[in-house]
Amino acid sequence: MQQALAGRSRIPRRRFLDGVLNDIGSGTCSVLEHGYLTRVERAHGLPPAHRQVLDASPGTVYRDVVYPAFDRSVELDGLMFHATARARDRDLDRDLEVAVGGRMTVRLGWGQVFGRPCRTALHVGRWLQAGGWDGVPTRCPACANR
Repeated sequence: MQQALAGRSRIPRRRFLDGVLNDIGSGTCSVLEHGYLTRVERAHGLPPAHRQVLDASPGTVYRDVVYPAFDRSVELDGLMFHATARARDRDLDRDLEVAVGGRMTVRLGWGQVFGRPCRTALHVGRWLQAGGWDGVPTRCPACANR
């Protein structure tokens, strides 16, 4: 897609489209995942994560956001696949199973990413620091207004 975009001379909002295509290429698969990447992680200087990481044990599961150096992962739960009690129960079972291997998982939703991204970034930053990250979350332009 980026090649097609590059091959056209007049595209409105080219920079925006190119950025979205780059983000999709890095593994964001939903509006919620893209929001976490841009509003929480990048906007606040959190370390770059790996996205859509195959976790073959148990079964075949793709982890939304993984910080491998800190044994941390973030699951981003929108309503589409997480709205029923059964789906929530499966998610919690998967979290328990990876915790046995030493990785911690937090689950974030729409409110944390779009309603309170600055607060969420501060908490995720502290959580990553507890796992060994030596950085500090930075303030984004919106932080002063929140």
